[in-house]
Amino acid sequence: MFAALLRLPLIMTDQPSVDFAAIVERLRLALFVFRGNRLLYQNAAATSLLVRLRHEYQVDLLVMLRDHLLDASEQIQDAPSAVTLLNATRGEPFYVQVVPLRGERAPAVRQVAVSVRELGIEREAFARRYGLSPREVEVAELVLRGYANAEIAAALRIAPATTKRHLTRIFDKIGVDSRTRLISRLA
Repeated sequence: MFAALLRLPLIMTDQPSVDFAAIVERLRLALFVFRGNRLLYQNAAATSLLVRLRHEYQVDLLVMLRDHLLDASEQIQDAPSAVTLLNATRGEPFYVQVVPLRGERAPAVRQVAVSVRELGIEREAFARRYGLSPREVEVAELVLRGYANAEIAAALRIAPATTKRHLTRIFDKIGVDSRTRLISRLA
């Protein structure tokens, strides 16, 4: 049903119709659509985010989102759009924007579009700019989130000495000499 809504032509005076489904699928922003607590749709970026968070941090984002939507249901009903901050159990922060979808006449259960964006660095741009390996980007992200070396090692399942070596390489590549300067450069 949601995909059918996306295929409606854009009404403009001199523009051809737009395939919204194709646009939404190519977005790099994770987008979910819920009816009540039931997931109706997720785009490719959402699928990728779910898999990565489950693999890297053992976080089930769908469970978190469902709980979050339940907790914020009054705030969502009273506003045309709500932006909230969601933190995972290990402190991974996410911006969550919830937009109620219109179109149904007095639905018993409201539909909402939910976009999720991780707080922190944009991985690909950051890696390209400083020439960091994928593992170095993961370590830098965890430093930004306030993880200590031992916590980074545990989260990434690497030795503490390996964490320290990654940090040394990151500092060299970015041109800083401390975690504080790294954070100020990246934040």
